[in-house]
Amino acid sequence: MTTRAVVLGGGIAGLLATSALTGHFDRITLVERDTLPTGPHTRRGTPQAAHVHGLVSRGQCEIDRLLPGFTAGLAAAGVPVIDFAADTLIRNPHGWAVRFPSTLRAYGVSRTFLEWRIRERVLALPGAELRQGRAVGITPEGPRVAAVTLADGDALTADLVVDATGRGSRADQWLHEAGWPAARETVVDCRLGYATRQYRIPDDHHADWAACYVQPGAPHQPRGAMLMPVEDGRWFVTLIGVGDDRPGRDEQGFTAFAESLCTPLIAQAIAHAEPLTPVAVSGSTANRRRHVEELRQQPGNFIRLGDSVCAFDPVYAQGMSTAAWAASLLAHLLSRIPVDDRFPPLFHRALARQNDWAWRLATASDSRWSPAPPPDAVQRITTRYTDRVMATACHSKRTQQALLDVLHLRRPPSALLSPAVVARCLLPVPGGGRRTRN
Repeated sequence: MTTRAVVLGGGIAGLLATSALTGHFDRITLVERDTLPTGPHTRRGTPQAAHVHGLVSRGQCEIDRLLPGFTAGLAAAGVPVIDFAADTLIRNPHGWAVRFPSTLRAYGVSRTFLEWRIRERVLALPGAELRQGRAVGITPEGPRVAAVTLADGDALTADLVVDATGRGSRADQWLHEAGWPAARETVVDCRLGYATRQYRIPDDHHADWAACYVQPGAPHQPRGAMLMPVEDGRWFVTLIGVGDDRPGRDEQGFTAFAESLCTPLIAQAIAHAEPLTPVAVSGSTANRRRHVEELRQQPGNFIRLGDSVCAFDPVYAQGMSTAAWAASLLAHLLSRIPVDDRFPPLFHRALARQNDWAWRLATASDSRWSPAPPPDAVQRITTRYTDRVMATACHSKRTQQALLDVLHLRRPPSALLSPAVVARCLLPVPGGGRRTRN
């Protein structure tokens, strides 16, 4: 008998989930409401593609596991590859982080180009097929989902349904209407906003750095920015503001915001660069987590991954990488246990443990911008220690390496509590933590 999986959502999470399902189902039908472009062009459902995207080390490894040789293909296609620890200027709230050669690679790739390359690989896999359409509901049958209903009235029968429709997922509504409970939701929102513009990298630009990241820092530094080189000789420049202190859409305001940062480097870099696009803005940045792992009753063949279950503030560059990690988890479990009533709870519990790494990082920082509820004793101690870690990273290679390993999801946040890191953080900071040189 032919088996079929249906994946809802043709973005990066859905594409990588389709890859994970290959070899486990005869047919994998990827359902996407957008008309997908044939080349590296932005589709309607990805307005966030206008902004800087980061694929951290964990995401690179997981995509290569699912699609062998993928990152090597990016480099061969002309995507800039830099040493993140050596080639990126990182200005944290305490000063400039120390730079040094490392194995941390950063691929300067736009979201549009990355998704297109993944889509090319995935839709060429055996059994993978694309179905244009919009999912509007499900048909339950006992303890399982029998089919997914599309807007045109068609019903796609499925042995497994994967919801990868992102922040706007309607899975809870569909499941509630079918008699299953909705998941509890946690939202942490520091009201962060973005404004981004693309520039042509000037021919006469010569510097000992390739990218620059100015991190906002609570409570007194609500502005930040990211400059990243991408394919075709471009810079993506994203300005970041928290709360009411957000960058605007007009050109004059964009320039003024860049000039107001705690370092003039980004403003100086773009002062004589050719703008290639208008300014694009976005404010959909809340951390949002649906606690599916807590549900006692779940359909026996319906799972969720990516932003559908856990969406992060994009400033931490975790969304694509946690989606890739989730797809690898799916492939791993499919090779070991059957898709029956035990599969969704087991998958969602394992996914929650994975996502917890990134969730703790994102929400610990974003919570500092919110006055309520007031932090408890543990949160206050954690905040002070995190500040100490970042201050120490301005002069200690080992501390900065540990911090970057955590940010790139190579190691859990507990790695910052290793004896070597703690010992360095307890020592006096040279110059009182201040660092003035670039």
